[in-house]
Amino acid sequence: MADWIDHEVDVLVAGAGPSGLSLAVELRRLGASCALVDEKDGPTPERESRALAIHAASLEAFHRMGVVGRMRDEGRVAHGFGVYRAASRILDVRLTLAPDETRFPFVLVLPQGRTERILLDRLEDLGGDVEWGTRLVSFKTDLGGVTAELKGGGGRTIYVRAKWLIGCDGARSVVRHGLGLEFKGGEYPERFLLADAEVSWGLSVDEASVVLTPDGALIAIPLLEEGRWRLIDATGRSDAATPDAILARVRELAGPLSGLGGRVGEASWTSSFVIHRRVVDRYRAGRAFVVGDAAHLHSPAGGQGMNTGVQDAANLAWKLAMVLRGESPESILDSYDLERRPVAERVLNSTDRIMRLIAPRNPLARAARDAALAGLGRIEAVRRLISREMAELSVSYRRSPIVGESRPGWFRATAVEGATGFNANESFRRGPKPGDRLPDVLLAQSDPTSGLPMRLSDVAFREDPGHDPDADARPRHVLLVFQGLRPESGAFRVDFLAEEFIPPHLAGRIRPILVEPRTPIEDSPAWRGERLPDPTNALHRRFGAEGACLFLVRPDGYIGFRARPLDPLAFREYAKRIFL
Repeated sequence: MADWIDHEVDVLVAGAGPSGLSLAVELRRLGASCALVDEKDGPTPERESRALAIHAASLEAFHRMGVVGRMRDEGRVAHGFGVYRAASRILDVRLTLAPDETRFPFVLVLPQGRTERILLDRLEDLGGDVEWGTRLVSFKTDLGGVTAELKGGGGRTIYVRAKWLIGCDGARSVVRHGLGLEFKGGEYPERFLLADAEVSWGLSVDEASVVLTPDGALIAIPLLEEGRWRLIDATGRSDAATPDAILARVRELAGPLSGLGGRVGEASWTSSFVIHRRVVDRYRAGRAFVVGDAAHLHSPAGGQGMNTGVQDAANLAWKLAMVLRGESPESILDSYDLERRPVAERVLNSTDRIMRLIAPRNPLARAARDAALAGLGRIEAVRRLISREMAELSVSYRRSPIVGESRPGWFRATAVEGATGFNANESFRRGPKPGDRLPDVLLAQSDPTSGLPMRLSDVAFREDPGHDPDADARPRHVLLVFQGLRPESGAFRVDFLAEEFIPPHLAGRIRPILVEPRTPIEDSPAWRGERLPDPTNALHRRFGAEGACLFLVRPDGYIGFRARPLDPLAFREYAKRIFL
C-alpha cells in the first residue's frame, strides 16, 4: 500500500440509503469486505417517511438477508389499492398471488428511516458499519481498481484504495458524474405536494387509495400510526412551497375536491417536489457501478423506486462476491447491466403510463378512463397481472448472457424416447425458464420450530447440516435434481451426479438436492447430497419434471440453468461460464 493511501478495501460503497445498506449487508454476508460511506450524519430521520412500500420481491431479498422478521413486526401490511371517483369506488385491486408464488402476498408499509435502521443493525451484526459524515469527493479508476478521495469530519482528507467502487449515492451521484455516464430522460412539468398528516375519513387502512379529481388525483397511503396518512397531491395544479400552504392544499383535496369529506389535522412532514424519469446509459464502467437512484429515477406511482434499487443490490452482490473470491470470471459482472437496466426501463415506462392515466385533462378522456378502470377491475386475469407487476415477481432475466438450458427438440425427444419422451419434453418446456425467479412452492413438510408449512426457499437458501462453517460466507448455487414422475427410455441412475456433474473444485460452490417423487423411480442409495421428499408431487408438477431434469438456482433466487435429460457435458459447459 502506498504511503499516502489510508485504507484498502475490496469494495467502496458510496451512499448508505436502502440500496447501499442492502448491498453492504449482502457483501458482508457473502464474505466480502466493504467500506460504506455517506455524507449525512445518520439514517433518514424517522419523521420523514419517504419510501414507504416494500413489495414481495424485495421482501424475499430481505428474507435472505435475515431482516424481514423485524420489518414485519414494525411495519403495516396492506393488501391492495382502491380507486375512487366522487366518493364512489370504481376499481378494487386486491393482491391476488397464488400460494406457491411467494410467502409475502402483500405490500409492507414501512417508513424508509426504519428500513435503514433495521439494515444498519444487520450490517453491524455482520461486523460492518457506516462512516457517516464522510463524502466521496473524487476518484480515479485504473485496470486494477479505484483510488478515491473522501472528506471526513472536520474536512479531513482520506484516500482509499478499492478493487471496486459502487455508487449508491442518489440522484446527484458523484460516481455517475465521475464516470461520465449519460442520465437519459427528463422531468414531468407538474410539481407534486406531499404531507404526512392526521386524517379522519372512511378510507380503509388495509390499502392505498387513489382519489380521482377533475384535475388529477390525490393519493392516500396509511402510515403506521392509527389515523395518520401520507397524502400526495398529484394534480400538478398548485405551486405551494411552504408547509402551511402545502397543508392547506391537501386539506382542500381530501375534503371538498375529492368528495370524501376528509378532515386533515396537523402534518409531521411536508414536501414539494418535481418527478424525474431517467435511466443511465450503462450500469457498469470498468471498475465502478451505479445502483438505485444513481442509475434510475421515475415516478413514485406504484412504489417501485426503493424496491428496484434493493433488487439492483441483490443482483450485483453475489456476482461481485464470487469474483472477489476468485470463483468467477470478471465477465460475469457485465450481466449486472444487461439484467437490471431493462428492469429499470420497464418500471420507468409503466410508471409513466400510470402518470398519464392519473391526469388526463380532457373530460371525455377522463370519462373513458373511469369506464375502462371499472371494467378492467372486474377481470381476474387483469387483477393478477397488476398484482404480479406491483410485487415485481414478473421480473425475469431470460435474455441474460449468464443463463442457459439444454433440452432436446420435440423430434429428437420423440424419436429417441417415444411418446413418454415427447410428453416429458413438453411438460419441461412449460416449466420455469432460465432467468425466471425460483417458484416458492409450498412443501408438504412443516417447520419443526414454528409448525408452519415450509416453502422451497426454506430448503434452497438454508445451509445443509454438517456444512463447512466457512460456507456461510460464500455465495452458493443450489442444484435441484428431479427424478421425474415416470421412467423414460434410456433413463439412468442419478447416483453418478456427485462425481460427473459437480467436480471437486465446485463441491463447495454448488449444493445438490435430490427431489424424490411420491413413488421414486430408483432408490439412488449412493446419492451424497441432500434429499427433498415430494410426497404430493407438487414440486415435480410445478417444475414440469415429468422426466428426470435439473435446475441450477443462483444465490439471488433466479434460475441460472436447466436441463433435460441429465446431461453432464451440457452442465459442465454452462458451469465454465459462471465458475473459474
